[in-house]
Amino acid sequence: MNWRILLRALLPGLLPVLVFIAAEAMFGEVVGLIVGVGVGLGEFIVTLVRNRRADPFVAADTVLLAIAGGLSLLLHNELFFKLKPVVVEAVMGGGLALLLALPPSALKGYMASQLRGVEIPEALLPNMRRNVALLLMVLALHCGLTVWAALTTSTAVWGFISGGLLYLLFGAVVLVQLAVQWNARRRRAAPRGREEMLAHIDEEGRVLDVLPRSAFHRGPGTLHPALHLHITDGTGRLYLQKRPASSDLDPGLWGAPVAMHAPAHEPMDVTLARALGKRLGVSVPPPGTPQGTPQPFLRYKWEDERESELVFCFLMQYLGVITPDPRVIAEGRFWTRAEINENLGTGLFAPRFEFEVRLMERMIPRPS
Repeated sequence: MNWRILLRALLPGLLPVLVFIAAEAMFGEVVGLIVGVGVGLGEFIVTLVRNRRADPFVAADTVLLAIAGGLSLLLHNELFFKLKPVVVEAVMGGGLALLLALPPSALKGYMASQLRGVEIPEALLPNMRRNVALLLMVLALHCGLTVWAALTTSTAVWGFISGGLLYLLFGAVVLVQLAVQWNARRRRAAPRGREEMLAHIDEEGRVLDVLPRSAFHRGPGTLHPALHLHITDGTGRLYLQKRPASSDLDPGLWGAPVAMHAPAHEPMDVTLARALGKRLGVSVPPPGTPQGTPQPFLRYKWEDERESELVFCFLMQYLGVITPDPRVIAEGRFWTRAEINENLGTGLFAPRFEFEVRLMERMIPRPS
């Protein structure tokens, strides 16, 4: 809840105490008490006439102020002088405690009566009560520290704790609340800001729009491009990756070493080169180099209950060392054609890979 709104609602109820503090500082304790109690009574009567109901917060503050002021006049000594801030804050705390003791509906009615023209949504009530409780906790902490300072420390230390420390505590609470709210907004906004943007395409691959990744994972129908890269060693063996158990797609299954969405606004060869370097530690040679350059060889439409993809398959012959990144690939190795055929349909491979193996049977070189 906005702290300015909360303070706007609470200040009228705290007015007698605030007036007492100001009048006492200028005219002395007796005048301060008379003026504070008088303002409280006047505010109580005006509220009663205007709203046709008593304001319990104002009444509690005025009664507690009269009691505290009376004790101050009767017990006028140095220790009570040092404890007077505690009494004043106890008056404020009593009003806040009364607000918390009231049913949520009464709290909402009180806040709405103080903030004329401002509608208090029901959903804000829990947060409103938490903030009132937080204010009460700050006052209780400060009262405890002030009592400790009055009994055990020097006048200078007591002066800081009873005065400036309260403002520092309130300031720290407000800063923490602002930081929490900012962090919550940042967390809510971050996924949208970092979400991968993909091209919405037709079956010919023409770009229709650019949408966030989540827009394509709501079931079939919205087509987007995907890239699959197969690596052969020139003898008919294929290099496959095992997806980690944490993968959101085909966890623990074997498939193409590079299987990913095609980001919008990036050429496919650039995406593949970046993926090869990051995932497999493979550097792609300059364009035109026969070995180690991904070559397009297959395109098909894949559709399941999760999404619709137009898959662009590439094939690359590579004889160098492959070093899979363990953060994204659980395991990787070359498989012979016989090993692959023996395990088709056993649940070892990703469904897309099995579909592609059957389509590209004649496109992978066999051993000579």
